[in-house]
Amino acid sequence: QHIDREGQDNAHVELVLGWLLRDESNCIDVGANEGRFLAHIVNRAKHGTHLAWEPLPEFAERARREFPTVEVHQAALSDHAGLAEFVYVPELPAYSSLRERSYPSEVHPERIQVQLERLDDSLPEGYVPHFIKIDVEGAEREVIEGGLETIARHRPIVVFEHGLGAADRYGTTPEHIWDLLAGTAKLHIFDMDAVGPLSRDHFSEIFASGERWNYIALP
Repeated sequence: QHIDREGQDNAHVELVLGWLLRDESNCIDVGANEGRFLAHIVNRAKHGTHLAWEPLPEFAERARREFPTVEVHQAALSDHAGLAEFVYVPELPAYSSLRERSYPSEVHPERIQVQLERLDDSLPEGYVPHFIKIDVEGAEREVIEGGLETIARHRPIVVFEHGLGAADRYGTTPEHIWDLLAGTAKLHIFDMDAVGPLSRDHFSEIFASGERWNYIALP
């Protein structure tokens, strides 16, 4: 059921990219992985300036080859800069993250070292993002906190994943995320069925149900 829901939500994200991005939109892909959404970003916003973060060397190098106009950072975004241990999942690379999380099948995680960066410290001078995608297997609070100045100032569209089995491994609650995006940045959070804007309590209820993982925050 979760896999079916994930596929449906991914399709909705692709529709969002088609509808809301303009030719000159500047986009940021946090957790680019195999580049599925980066491909849509590059095709839709042909004259935008795009940045991507991907800590796994193989996928970062692939993104550089396939999307030469994108500035690709081989690093994980967080709330501080430095080095950190990263849990690489060879069987399910998309589930790789800074901490172990629940997995849908048996896996054999490996530990590698990755660079950590803060979004607020890593953007080109004068850069104004119009769209940010965050898919970091539970570390979304750290990403948002490290980019909160940028998000609150420019109020871009933010598509993000937030769910049980991942965020809770970081001690992150839906209240944390709501307070950052809706409280501080003044964005309006919807689920991918366009239900919303979600109140703090409703967002928490959806999280607790385990039925939703993907959301969009709109100015």
